[in-house]
Amino acid sequence: MKKIVFTLILPLLSYAQAYDQPIIDMHLHDYVEQTYYVAPAPDGVFSPKDYKTYKKELFKALKAHNIKKAVVSTIGGDNILDDNGIFIPGYYTNSPPTDTVAFKALITSGKLKFFGEIGAVYDGYTLSNPEFEPYLNICERYNIPVAIHTGGGPMDITYRCCPNFRIKLGDPYTLEDVLAKHPKLKIYMMHAGEVFYENALRLMLQYSHLYTDLGVILWVDEQPKDYAEQFLRKAKKYGLIDRVMYGSDQMVWPHAIKKSIDQLNSYDFLTESDKRKIFYDNAVRFLHLEE
Repeated sequence: MKKIVFTLILPLLSYAQAYDQPIIDMHLHDYVEQTYYVAPAPDGVFSPKDYKTYKKELFKALKAHNIKKAVVSTIGGDNILDDNGIFIPGYYTNSPPTDTVAFKALITSGKLKFFGEIGAVYDGYTLSNPEFEPYLNICERYNIPVAIHTGGGPMDITYRCCPNFRIKLGDPYTLEDVLAKHPKLKIYMMHAGEVFYENALRLMLQYSHLYTDLGVILWVDEQPKDYAEQFLRKAKKYGLIDRVMYGSDQMVWPHAIKKSIDQLNSYDFLTESDKRKIFYDNAVRFLHLEE
């Protein structure tokens, strides 16, 4: 009987200890009080009742899961930095900015350390549209990483807010002109291409400086979770795990952080070394945190 009990609890102990490892979240969202909203996640769990509660639960989740750094793009306002230095401030936009002087000033002041999340697909753009080019030049010059949304979006988003949204614009292949023009640009795809995950893999095999995060495909719904598993299986087979990074794509649902971590930890085809690379080591290298 003792042997049976030991066999049952050992996996649970190992699973609980998974959160002891450090994590870097390359894809986190924040809000200002005016843009925060209460709504159910795809799993039916509602976001916290108000902005103050949301922020409290967000930092509780970050601490509980040993998240050392998080790339944050704030929706609807300026980035709000945290007292613990966890947040790395990004620049959320769906359209090309319109003022290079102001953009450069954000960089030199330290208020912008990432250009992203860029949700170009939502406004009918791709990153290869010429309007983005001046800002990509600035990012390359100042060594500012670029984070671009790839794949689709929520159901009926075309009718709800974004009439120019088209899934085809989320194909990673639309990035190739940018990659060809900017060999020194630090760039990563968000969501690993989602429905276009095989194109994401092919592009990573072609361009050695291209990275990806996993983002929402780890937790949001069954179809994207299928993409995540297939992407990771093939990334391992093709020797690309060293350029895959963890990202929760936490929006207004702090519990998504645990769900995405649990999902990544559940893949038994990934070794503990693979998981450590995805959760932490690859991002350390991408961000030059070892320097």
